[in-house]
Amino acid sequence: MRIRSLLWPMLAALPFLSACRSLVPGRAPRFLFVVPPTVADTIETEVLSRAVRLHRLVNVNAPWRAWVLDVNMSACASVQAVKGEATAVGRNTTSVLLSRLPAASHPIAAVNADFFLFAPPGVLTNAHIERGTVIAGPGPNVLLGYDAERGLFIDSVRVSGAVISAHGTVELQHWNRPAPNRAGLVDARWGVPLDTLARTRAMRLDPIVPVRQDTAAGRYVMRTARPGDTLVLGDTLLLILPPAMRARAVVGDTVTVQRGITPFWPRETVGGRGVLLIDSVVGGDVDREGNTGFQGLNPRTAAGIARVGNSQRLLLAVIDGRQPGYSVGMTLRQTAELLRSLGAQRAINLDGGGSSAMIVRDNTTGALRVRNKPSDPTGERPVGNALAVLGSCATR
Repeated sequence: MRIRSLLWPMLAALPFLSACRSLVPGRAPRFLFVVPPTVADTIETEVLSRAVRLHRLVNVNAPWRAWVLDVNMSACASVQAVKGEATAVGRNTTSVLLSRLPAASHPIAAVNADFFLFAPPGVLTNAHIERGTVIAGPGPNVLLGYDAERGLFIDSVRVSGAVISAHGTVELQHWNRPAPNRAGLVDARWGVPLDTLARTRAMRLDPIVPVRQDTAAGRYVMRTARPGDTLVLGDTLLLILPPAMRARAVVGDTVTVQRGITPFWPRETVGGRGVLLIDSVVGGDVDREGNTGFQGLNPRTAAGIARVGNSQRLLLAVIDGRQPGYSVGMTLRQTAELLRSLGAQRAINLDGGGSSAMIVRDNTTGALRVRNKPSDPTGERPVGNALAVLGSCATR
């Protein structure tokens, strides 16, 4: 179903972001958020589900074209972070990542998410937490997250915990993001060989009894790491121990491992780079983020959060670019202003350029379709992870 721009003069008479409750007996309230007609020259809207709409926005003069997923998180919708592979390494297209989700979760659409490395391929710049499991640990930037208690949020998290032995305590500074000069843990979900220096500072932790797989909390015996331990298996851990801390845990020690995420442990997270909106104000660094090329007109993917009363609305925008005459893209500031005009109060920039992709499942056939026009000549680019929109309440 499409609502074309002829309807917008009528809708414009409604209060901005007004909430229209369903009057059908026995059905939960439904909210219709109105896109202001001044946002673009042409606005087309598809209803993908009771909670999800897809807006196609066209500005003729710039020109730019954008696709925006508009998700009412209060109407039985949820999101899931989806990694390119089962470990921190590995890439796949956003289409493939969406196709892998089980039908029972009712996957509706997905966009590409965090920035990633090409070597090792697909390693992300920030935390990837998927259904509560930490695959890649926190990095230096803010992230977009979701859990049932807080709903959607844009914030930062960090690693907490310690390795405690009779010789002292090693405070943990990273988890699945190894650095040779910072104490931290690596588990099987990292899946990336350690660099030479980190490998020389790694110790093997063998579990005494089965331990919790989500936190790896438990008791271990410290051993000297072997060459094959650079990719750990099962509940075995590697402890990166900088020289200044070696006296606090030695080979043969029985150690207690405590590990967590603070100030809270989200269910889903994907990282980004560049805070676009804070309380409806454009972020102070949007014009200085990255190099000149990054700051200019580019394809963009971004996420915004709008709150109206007790309802949360997720806006996932993909703006095409690098295609003169069709769509030149946007700067970070323009992206922030677009999301603000759609009602977002907080927003974060995700990976863009050739990675930008908007994938939607057809309501009738179930087939996946790339709705935007990626700038890479070969089409959709394999990425490190994606953020999927689900039409299921099961994960809330």
